[in-house]
Formats: sequence, C-alpha cells, structure tokens
Amino acid sequence: MSKVVIGIHGLGNKPPRGLLSEWWKKAILEGLKKSNYSIKDFDFELVYWADILHKKPLDPNETNSESEFYISEPFKPEEAQPDRGEMSFRKKAVEYLEKYSKKILVNGVLSLNIPSLTELFIHRHLRDLEVYYSPSFTLENGNQKLVRQVIIERLIETLKKHGKERIFLIAHSMGSIIAYDALKYYLPKIKIEILVTIGSPLGQEYVIKKIKDESLTRKGEVFMVPENIRIGWYNFADKEDQVAINHNLSKIYKENSRKIRVNDILVHNNYKISETGNPHKSYGYLRTHEFSDVLNSFLTSQRFNFFRWIKNIFQH
Repeated sequence: MSKVVIGIHGLGNKPPRGLLSEWWKKAILEGLKKSNYSIKDFDFELVYWADILHKKPLDPNETNSESEFYISEPFKPEEAQPDRGEMSFRKKAVEYLEKYSKKILVNGVLSLNIPSLTELFIHRHLRDLEVYYSPSFTLENGNQKLVRQVIIERLIETLKKHGKERIFLIAHSMGSIIAYDALKYYLPKIKIEILVTIGSPLGQEYVIKKIKDESLTRKGEVFMVPENIRIGWYNFADKEDQVAINHNLSKIYKENSRKIRVNDILVHNNYKISETGNPHKSYGYLRTHEFSDVLNSFLTSQRFNFFRWIKNIFQH
C-alpha cells in the first residue's frame, strides 16, 4: 500500500498554495537530511484553506515590509539563519522579559480568567479562530455555507482522496483544531496511521471551552483520541511556543478503544528571521530531530516503536 504525507496549515494569511507546499516539504526534507536519513522524496499534499478567509495571498514579490501582503517569515534553511553571537547581559535580560511577559499575557488571556478580555484578544489577533467558531458564512459554489464547514471539507476531501493509502497527517496550530474536528466527527471510517500536531492550541482553555460547549450536541466521549488513528498521535511543542504553552494534551484527551493515546513531546523549534526567533513557526517544527524520527519510521515502513524512537533521540 502506498504512503502519503498530508499537511494542514494554521491560521492567518499565507503565501500562495504552491509556494507554501514547497516550503513545507523543503523544511521536512531538511530535517530528514539533518537526522542522516536517506529519504530524498515522498508524496506530499498540503490542505490549503487560507484563501477561504483571505482572498489575496501573501505576495513573494512584495518588498514593502509595511504591506499586508509582505511575507515576513519565509522559509529559510537552518544554515541560512543569522548567528546571534554573544549578547550583553542587558540584551539577554530584555529578551528574557519580552519573551516571558508575552507567554504570561497570551496564556493569561486565553485562560478565560477575564472573558471579555479573551474575546477582545481573539477578535484582534486570532480573527480566523473567531470566525471558525462563529456562525459566519461564505459563498461556496454558489451556495451560502458556514465558513467552518467549508474549511473542514477541504481536509475531508483530501483525506477521502487518499483513503486507500497509508496516511501521515501533520496539523499545525489551528490546523490541529480542524483536524481533530474532522477526524472525530466527520471521518470515522478513514484510517489515519499517524497524526502529528505541532504548535497545537488544543490544550488552551479557550479551545477546550469551545469543544465542551459544542459537546452538548455531540454523542460519545468528547475529549478522546479519534478512533480512526491507528498507530499514534504525537504532539510536538516548544516550551517557548505561546500557542502551545499548555502542551500536555495527554492529560486532556483520553486514549481511544485501540489504546492509542497522545504522546506529548517537547522539542526545540529553532526558526528565526533577522535574529528574531519564532518557536511557533511550522518550518522549525518540521525539521526537528523528533519529528524526522517519526516520519522516517513511517516512510520506511517500519512499525513505529516508541522506545526505539526515544533511544534514537538521545543518540543525536
């Protein structure tokens, strides 16, 4: 049986579909090479949904950094990233305070301690997420449809197209919410060998509350690993990633009837542009050793062994 790797991106406007797909695959191949795996190519398809909410994509030819279509965080190979060099004590202190104050702010806001502040923050900074959970409509093939439904259908169509293949699904950021909804409620018969979530907000109180609220109209256990995941769900998070700060999904989502549970793994996302790091960026996650180990096991048809994988990590 043939194998396919499928990715779904997170919120916000994106570069054009073809370019974003190319950058994802380059990041993945870079990670495999860095981990000394011999894989040079694999079947890959990106589920692209940014155009549903953003009618014009980011422009790779835009040079004005003030433009809303400027790509501020393109894919850059790890070796092309700038060397930070030695920082003064003052610079280190300032960076530390900026980093952790943002973590505290984001985590505090999304914790629902102050509901009105949470909703304002979501509206201003996470507009795509707000629309996804609201009764917002868009025109699709001449018909008015819920934006959320149209987004989920993009993933459903792709998974059904590859339904006879062995599937490795990667979901970044908000993409993990979409993947969870699609697998749990819309695709019970589609087999997913491995689900990988990177920088996932599925542990944030805001998202948990939304899932709880919607559970009133759902049947069965709400917080559970989807039944169609056959081998594993691996959740990778950088401890500095503001979106995935509540990264212990195994404490929230129960194992399914096949005893498949969430494996929460902390990694180092080394993505940075112009000396500024972004530990939430997909490209950084896709080239980590831990991610490459899981993907290599899938692509080389080795039945995944969690203990062998842990051993490989410590050999790097």
